[in-house]
Amino acid sequence: MYFILSLNCSKFVLKLNLKEMKLAKSKSLLIAILVWLPFLAFSQDCSNFCVWPGDGNNNGVANHFDVLQLGVASNSTGPFRVDWDVDWDAKEAEDWTESFVTNNANFKHADANGDGFIDINDIYPIGDNFGSTNALFTGTPEGNNITGPDLTATLNQTTYTDGQLVTIKVSLGSQESPVSDLIGLAFSLEIDTQYVQQVIEPVTWEFGLIGPESDLYLFDKWEPGISDAIHFAFARNNGIPINGYGDILTVQLVIDDNLSLRYSEPQPYEINIKDVLGIDALETDLLITSQGDEATLLVTTAVNELTDEQISIRPNPFNNTIKIYNKENLIIENITVHDVYGRVVYDRYKPENEPDLSSLITGVYYLSIQTDQGIYSTKIVKSK
Repeated sequence: MYFILSLNCSKFVLKLNLKEMKLAKSKSLLIAILVWLPFLAFSQDCSNFCVWPGDGNNNGVANHFDVLQLGVASNSTGPFRVDWDVDWDAKEAEDWTESFVTNNANFKHADANGDGFIDINDIYPIGDNFGSTNALFTGTPEGNNITGPDLTATLNQTTYTDGQLVTIKVSLGSQESPVSDLIGLAFSLEIDTQYVQQVIEPVTWEFGLIGPESDLYLFDKWEPGISDAIHFAFARNNGIPINGYGDILTVQLVIDDNLSLRYSEPQPYEINIKDVLGIDALETDLLITSQGDEATLLVTTAVNELTDEQISIRPNPFNNTIKIYNKENLIIENITVHDVYGRVVYDRYKPENEPDLSSLITGVYYLSIQTDQGIYSTKIVKSK
């Protein structure tokens, strides 16, 4: 007796000799085989018709670009997968009625968790399997690198020193050139990790332009030690496009606090946006341009230590504000306050002469004032 199971991805033939088995045992075995045979089939290798969880566009790799497929196919339904496992291997899945326009991949590929419905739950396998590839992967870049002002990354200062907090604003569009008809965007932000001690997580998404959060698929992936880039993507989940301009996210990182031990000269620091893909509801590439920013990393061993004769702080202890007495009219470039654990709790570029430190809790802090002539450092105490 033969049983044949023929599916999209594979064909299995099972031969049973009932005469050589007792009837009772053979019936039990037959029932077990009929129940488990589909699951056995689904665990086997198969062709490009199978689903690889997280590879929404079926190009052989799971990455942030697959979030865009969630935006296009959001809320679509189809046959659920028998195998709901989201490990990175081939999953047999019945075709849905719709396919993506750009590469004709079936919507079933966007159903990463296999439940028959495309929603926020399908974003998690993308992160779990990020960077995984199969035989379909060719290595072809998925984004554009067109220099221009559409998508910009801006540093909050032009100079930084050891251990200083860096804030990066990523903005989309401008008053002169707003974005229009955008349904999803994917890109990478290069941060040159040789100078970075820590990326502060989580990333802060800004919802003035792209929000509200409930209308979005949001994705960010940072792989320290593997890549210099943080990968981002967002897509609308209701089909309503984005029009306008504004900030879309904020990234904070900390410069290496051993910078001055590693370098004797100031170092150039650059951030760049690369591999940008923005699409509309018809999956048209909107050719979003991008540009980064640059700053200088100052080496503190080459900077003078200022004295109380040049700068002083009053009152100390203080309640809410302190006043900087700049006795030689130096140009104050930045103020940084660290707690006793070395964490940056206050950081201001071109500050006022009376910084408001009311947000700090009672305790001891270390203040550093960077000027054009050197750095002034002192201990300050926040009282009740």
